[in-house]
Amino acid sequence: VRDEVAAELLGDPLGAGPDAALMAVAAAAAALAAVGFAVGSAGAMRERSAEFGVLRALGAPRRRLARLIAAEQGLLIGIGLLIGIGLGAVLARAVVPLVVLTGQAARPVPPVLVELPLGQVALLLAGVAALPLAMVAAIALRRTDPAVTLRHQAVN
Repeated sequence: VRDEVAAELLGDPLGAGPDAALMAVAAAAAALAAVGFAVGSAGAMRERSAEFGVLRALGAPRRRLARLIAAEQGLLIGIGLLIGIGLGAVLARAVVPLVVLTGQAARPVPPVLVELPLGQVALLLAGVAALPLAMVAAIALRRTDPAVTLRHQAVN
């Protein structure tokens, strides 16, 4: 009987609606997180352009500065992703059992089992991290003349 109820719950069209809505919300949240990380990283890079111009004028190698930028922004992105995955897991375990109902709007028996597929979560994390890391790499590897950067900073 338990297998029949489980099969019925899986085939229930009312159960597909909340599932699709949660997937759409997760995709929107991932897109917003990626854009937010990218904008924050680009803003931090622009704010520190004068510092990097001074370091370049003093002879700091471009590769070392690029590694410094990548490590700094990578750490910030990593911390954000870890906090995000923790909050996401907690919210999924708290919200999913509340929105999955039977055709009679009752709690299903057996209760909902919330599983987070590690492969899909890893792909989601990689997708969220890809855009900001690509932007950081592009900005860090951009060739700029330190004299122009310092001259522009002195005018402002």
